[in-house]
Amino acid sequence: MDVPVEEIVAALRKSLLDNEALRQRNAELAAAATEPIAIIGMACRYPGGVTTPEELFQLAVDGRDGVSAFPADRGWDLEGLYDPEPGKPGHSIAREGGFLYDAADFDADFFGISPREALTLDPQQRLLLEVSWEAFERAGIDPASLNGSTTGVFGGVMYHDYGFGTSGGSDVTGRVAFTLGLQGPAVTIDTACSSSLVAIHLAAQALRTGECSLALAGGVTVMANPDMFVFFNTQRGLARDGRCKSFSADADGTGCSEGAGVVLLETLSNARRNGHPVLAVLRGSAINSDGASSGMTTPNGPSQQRVIRQALSNAGLSPADVDVVEAHGTGTTLGDPIEAQALLATYGRQRPEDGSPLLIGSIKSNLGHTQAAAGVAGVIKMVQALRNGVLPKILHLDEPTPHVDWSAGRAEPLREVRQWPAGARPRYAGVSSFGMSGTNAHVIIGEAPEEPPASDRLPLPAVPLLVSARTEESLRAQAGALRTRLVGESAAVSAPDLLDIAATLATGRAVHEHRAVVIAADRDEAVAGLSALADGGTRPNLWRGEAAAHRTAFLFAGQGTQRLGMGRELHGTFGVFASAFDEAVAALEGWLARPLREVVWGGDADALARTGSAQPALFALEVALHRLLESFGVTPGYLAGHSIGELAAAHVAGVLSLSDAARLVAARGTLMQALPPGGAMIAVAAAEEEVLPLLTGRVGVAAVNGPRSVVVSGDAEEAEAIAAHFAALGRKTSRLRVSHAFHSPLMEPMLDEYAAVAAEIAYGEPRVPIVSTVTGEPAPAGTWSADYWVRHARDAVRFADAVRFLAGAGADRFVEIGPDGALAGLAGEMLEPGRAETVALLARTVPETRALLTGLGRLHAGGVPVSWPALFEGRGARVADLPTTAFARRRYWSDDECGVTANATGLGQRAVDHPMLTAVVAVPDTGGLLLTGRLSAQAQPWVPDHAISGTVLFPGTGLVELAIAAGDHVGCPTLEEFTLHAPLVLGDAPVEVQVSLGAADGTGRRAVTVYSRTAGGPLDAPWTRHAQGALSAEVAPPPAPELTEWPPPGAAPVDLDRAYERLADRGYDYGPAFQGLRAAWRDGDDWYAEVVLPEHVEPGRFGIHPALLDAAMHADLLDEDSAGQTLLPYAWTGVSLHATGASALRVRIRRQGREEVTGVLVADWSGRPVLSVDALVSRAVDTGALRTPTGSELLRVEWTRPDAPPPGTGAVTVVDDLSQLGESVPDVVAYRCFGADEAAADVPAAVRAACGRALGAVQAWLADRRYADSRLVLLTRNGVRVHDEAIDVGQAPVWGLARAAAAENHGRFAVVDVDAEAGEGVIAAAVASGEPEVAVRGGEILVPRLARVLAAIPADAAGDSAPWPATGTVLITGGTGGLGAVIARHLVTEHGVRSLLLAGRRGPAAPGAAELAEELRALGAEVSVAACDVSDRAAVAALLAEVPRERPLTGVVHAAGVAENALINTITPADVDLSLRAKADGAWHLHELTAGLELSAFVLVSSAGGQVLAAGQAGYAAANVFLDALAVHRTAAGLPATSMAFGLWDVDTGLSTGLGEADRQRMRRQGLPPLSPSDGLALFDAALGAGAPALVPLRVDQTALDARTDEVPALLRGLRSRRVRRVAAEADGRPAASDLAASLAELAPADRERVVLDLVRTHAAAVLGHDRNTAIGPDRGFLDLGFDSLSALELRNRLTTATGHRLPPTLIFDYPTAAAVARHLVELFTATLPAPEVDLGSATADELFAILDNELETL
Repeated sequence: MDVPVEEIVAALRKSLLDNEALRQRNAELAAAATEPIAIIGMACRYPGGVTTPEELFQLAVDGRDGVSAFPADRGWDLEGLYDPEPGKPGHSIAREGGFLYDAADFDADFFGISPREALTLDPQQRLLLEVSWEAFERAGIDPASLNGSTTGVFGGVMYHDYGFGTSGGSDVTGRVAFTLGLQGPAVTIDTACSSSLVAIHLAAQALRTGECSLALAGGVTVMANPDMFVFFNTQRGLARDGRCKSFSADADGTGCSEGAGVVLLETLSNARRNGHPVLAVLRGSAINSDGASSGMTTPNGPSQQRVIRQALSNAGLSPADVDVVEAHGTGTTLGDPIEAQALLATYGRQRPEDGSPLLIGSIKSNLGHTQAAAGVAGVIKMVQALRNGVLPKILHLDEPTPHVDWSAGRAEPLREVRQWPAGARPRYAGVSSFGMSGTNAHVIIGEAPEEPPASDRLPLPAVPLLVSARTEESLRAQAGALRTRLVGESAAVSAPDLLDIAATLATGRAVHEHRAVVIAADRDEAVAGLSALADGGTRPNLWRGEAAAHRTAFLFAGQGTQRLGMGRELHGTFGVFASAFDEAVAALEGWLARPLREVVWGGDADALARTGSAQPALFALEVALHRLLESFGVTPGYLAGHSIGELAAAHVAGVLSLSDAARLVAARGTLMQALPPGGAMIAVAAAEEEVLPLLTGRVGVAAVNGPRSVVVSGDAEEAEAIAAHFAALGRKTSRLRVSHAFHSPLMEPMLDEYAAVAAEIAYGEPRVPIVSTVTGEPAPAGTWSADYWVRHARDAVRFADAVRFLAGAGADRFVEIGPDGALAGLAGEMLEPGRAETVALLARTVPETRALLTGLGRLHAGGVPVSWPALFEGRGARVADLPTTAFARRRYWSDDECGVTANATGLGQRAVDHPMLTAVVAVPDTGGLLLTGRLSAQAQPWVPDHAISGTVLFPGTGLVELAIAAGDHVGCPTLEEFTLHAPLVLGDAPVEVQVSLGAADGTGRRAVTVYSRTAGGPLDAPWTRHAQGALSAEVAPPPAPELTEWPPPGAAPVDLDRAYERLADRGYDYGPAFQGLRAAWRDGDDWYAEVVLPEHVEPGRFGIHPALLDAAMHADLLDEDSAGQTLLPYAWTGVSLHATGASALRVRIRRQGREEVTGVLVADWSGRPVLSVDALVSRAVDTGALRTPTGSELLRVEWTRPDAPPPGTGAVTVVDDLSQLGESVPDVVAYRCFGADEAAADVPAAVRAACGRALGAVQAWLADRRYADSRLVLLTRNGVRVHDEAIDVGQAPVWGLARAAAAENHGRFAVVDVDAEAGEGVIAAAVASGEPEVAVRGGEILVPRLARVLAAIPADAAGDSAPWPATGTVLITGGTGGLGAVIARHLVTEHGVRSLLLAGRRGPAAPGAAELAEELRALGAEVSVAACDVSDRAAVAALLAEVPRERPLTGVVHAAGVAENALINTITPADVDLSLRAKADGAWHLHELTAGLELSAFVLVSSAGGQVLAAGQAGYAAANVFLDALAVHRTAAGLPATSMAFGLWDVDTGLSTGLGEADRQRMRRQGLPPLSPSDGLALFDAALGAGAPALVPLRVDQTALDARTDEVPALLRGLRSRRVRRVAAEADGRPAASDLAASLAELAPADRERVVLDLVRTHAAAVLGHDRNTAIGPDRGFLDLGFDSLSALELRNRLTTATGHRLPPTLIFDYPTAAAVARHLVELFTATLPAPEVDLGSATADELFAILDNELETL
């Protein structure tokens, strides 16, 4: 053998070790995969007023019923909803359910959500936020501490019916993760009724695989409308009384309920390691699906059995290990027996004969079916059952259901409450949930394993009880809840229990602005303090405060404050203190004659008073006390020390090492002690200036402790003489009890020896600034030396100067580090009350721990950060079960957000029982009727399935249904004739519908007309007439039952293979709801068919469902003879409805001569007639006409005279340069943005010149305070076209800049365009109009207004593809992304463009460019993608040269653009240039380089950012206005051009990327909601066909626009439908802007800030939507409150109006809190207010000289 034995042995050894490591790793992975999951927290809301898990369990144990009446405050039509007839469509047989009556209530401010946003948020988001917060708190975890953690959120959600854009399922869990900063998985699950149990299963898996460290899991259900009651009633599955009679013989259906519940999960090992409470464990879980079963909504027993067995296997348990199952138990006659049989087959047949049967419970019998929150309700109930040892009974169960063979196994429902005590073996419970869609879930939970032995508890003599809240009211409520919990305890709370309570409050609750601390040693003291807090009272152990930013200074005490025993209690209580104290003592004792500890903790006060002991003792105490404070996270901004205290400060700051500091301290004390005794130190109530003249060579000033507090020190006799002088003046004097006269000439004999010691010590620079008490100022670098410490021992202690400096430097919290509060008292006398606070950490008469905690509590209450966990670390504290946050809820509910319309009866109308009509009203003067309704994709979800050539079209059969329904109200059942005039296109916006019935003629005949218009428009918005006809009172006899023989004899079957694909090729884009054709036959001119409604579409309350009737005519459309045409119904004759409620039909269609004319007979499945049509005429439709919008969203600029003539012309100074202005600035300055010469030939250069001049002037105007009260008018010449004059495109962009400046700076800017004839007089008149935008033409003053394009657009213009010939190439710049990509798809799919050149800066490298090109090629287009910087003229020329000759360039769409987002005072010319390059330069290059080409379209994609949305986008606004001007310029030259200044598109691409829901909501509030892609493209087509060069496709919400209370942009003022009047002054007496200054002048300076702060908070609250200003904390950051850049501008504008002061757009960023803004405003006002009168009679000499000096300076 060649290999040495040693190597073989080594290899074998390594192999064995590797194998062992692999075995261990495998064991670890296996253990992790099956590790029990601890349930460490729970929270919930359920019917019956349940707000906690304890209340839920008590409701179940008590056998109470949580089901009650429908809510009366959600806008439901309760009277119309109820109908006692089971199964009636649109109604509910039940009048009760399980509701969260306060589901609308929410503490928005607590979560930093503005009231406006809260109103739009799905209540399910709000509920899950609250219960998630509570679950963390109940686990003893501060929710705020999880920010950035890998905590997961798994939530079950079924409903999405509240809030447009906020009801998406993902938003519910996403909102929790976003608000709390959780970075683990955020997953929303919708498996219907099993959602929350599936969420728990997935959360457990994520924990075991390490995807998250903690996981919230549960579900939430809030029914914003009663649809589920209607659904279950229609299915005949709804219990009449709304109650679930689980497993009962009386079961008659389910009951719908609401709820929210979450459990907080963590792996058991982590829970134990982190000290979290383990309430129970999740041992195993499983989910599966029914698969292909007897019915999608039918429960599947075998699948239920499988999921139970899988869960048992996952848990490693046998069926006999499980004692009870919390069943799904919905109370249906079908579902309960299936579930019971599954339980019997799994759990019931494998149980020992001598054991207990499986017990079955169901919380649904108490609550009803809480749907997505049902499974977690069962888990919470069973966790509580395990903890309490009790199993509640099932309600409504007199006899078990007879449909179950209960003898088939050992299982029985819980008919009585059963005890379930802990025993020898662990107890387990199963919980089941089965989703209506077939997803089943089963989890198994068990009792918490026995806790490991608790560590030794180290109680505290007293504890701090910390309470905090967002508001003062909430703080008191929180204290009240805590008091109730303590008072409710059955036994007195001992100190250890108080320790648990204090630790939980300190470490398991978030800290908010309003704070309080109760220091308590026992239960009674805790209750007393909490009671005082709750009741608004005071107690010695109670401290309140409101958190603010503070600068803290530590003051180290000097000799004289020492006391026996100091530090002993702290030494025994806090390890940090003990270690530091011991180290200091050890360092000192090498230099002392006597052990220091014996002296300090002995009984000889005189020994401690000796200088040689007192100074080292104080040093040791103060160093240890500082280290202890440091361990609590309290750090200073400055340090200062009184005499010996400065040495302690120097050490902790790093100037001296401990050994060096100890040597210096010991030497100082020993040398001073060695001096001959004698001398005196006397405190005198006098100023230093008064004392100095009396000093002698043997008496000096030892300390200056205050403005009138001086200590003299030295020879006793001479010192006494000085004291006697002041005593004679009535001043207070006091001789100090000291052995020596420190800081006096008597110290000089020891100074040389002291200097020698000090010279041997190394000095560093301080880590924290030290304010020297030798100078009273910060010690500069190089200060620390032997010479300094000699001066420090000899010279006066300038403590007062040090405090004065600290206060001036911003310190407002002074913490005394010493054994008493002497320095705190001295400093407090010098500081302004309310501005600063002193805190002594120890006191002679208070136990040390209590004193320390009181000091820490006071600091904490004021906002100084304190690390409270350090106080409880290692003390064995456990999580206490305490009340969770007392939320201050307000109601946030809007019927509009959930699509609930007002009750017609309540509006003075009659309700209509029809799915598309809601009300009817008689028309008094005509004898007619008007029926109204509202159509939308949400309310009629089947309508979007009726699309023709990609356009959603309300079917003609729906119009027929409306007419027949209207006829039924007046006894006219026959629709004699009915002609369709215009298609009803249904976009994203809802549509208002009116059906007008004329008066009856002599035969009872009535005219009928159907109209529509977009909802939310102005009252005078035009209506579109869609159909018109006549109704007859004659009842047509039903035709003979000709369709009883079926299939029709003699007819040949028609092949339906790919039927709907073939129809789609002809333009019929039918979705599932309209794909009802099942079979077809043909017999000559007769076509026969079978049609059915799809399973998900109900016949409802229709006469005949429009989708079913439409499908009845599809067979005829398959005729190959008419292939290629898209036919739609045009005229109906003789329509009679013979039966209602059909869901399946037989149809005969008989052609009558021409292909387009047919007779229709519709019968039910038995052949009896349902509907007959004598004749139906169809016509081919021009699909382009279907895209024509209503016109209400297509706007253009019109010029009109101002509403009121100018009140008079004031002086206007016209300048070419602001430097022409002197020191005195006129009220109005007009600045020319044009030169004397004509426009430059180089247009891009001219644009930059004009914009540069305008931007420079605006920024200079904003930067110079001289201009703050004046107005700048930017003058342009021919920058806009008013009539037919030429436009100067170089001047036009100035209007965009001007609009941005005006929007950002309320009232400070305007823009006026003049012609060559305009002089200064007419300019003055234009300015005097008060309008921000004016044009002067021929001396006439005109203003711009957006107006609707009301002229009808020809039906073939909007969709005509003539501008886009298929033979040419279309260039789209910016075509690789954003709107360019959207338009590219549109041109290919809707206009047949077959050659595209897509250009972008990155070309093929742009994200998504390759995929877009492939997509377009798949649609049949040739696509080239090129990289081109369109701002480069040569690059554009090269790009155009690439266009193939065989497909020449015929169209251009310029969609490139770059937007900035910055205020105009912060942007640079380079920023503007960047915006101009892509948009303006690119457009100009395209204009010039294509001028000689035969273009059919030149489209400039502009933006309303240049018109009405310019704030924050000055450069972008300028660039877009240039595009509008260029289009005007081109059309004047006979070239094609259309500029489209679009509003915001509701797409997450291009320039819309990153816009949050808050941005979209703000747009909606402003009356400018985003455009949906479909509406935007429809407007694109309409604008192109409108024949105008510049249009504004902008969606306007008339209601919101009319409701605006801010200054509406000038362009929008013409769209408001009503004049906005001034709002009357409030009753609270707050002064108007004109009176505010006068009111402040009457107030004392201290009161001014209070008044202005109230004003600021009031306006900030209004901007965010709060109804009271207390929601705005004075020191809470605006950004934390929910402000962003645009709401910041709104607040600035409000305050500008309210105060009359010009305020910067950056106001809230410069002054980030309400208090900071208020202080700034007071400063502004103070500068203009008269100075307060000074009482010279009481002024001191110094004050008189200061007044005189000030007056001399102002001369």
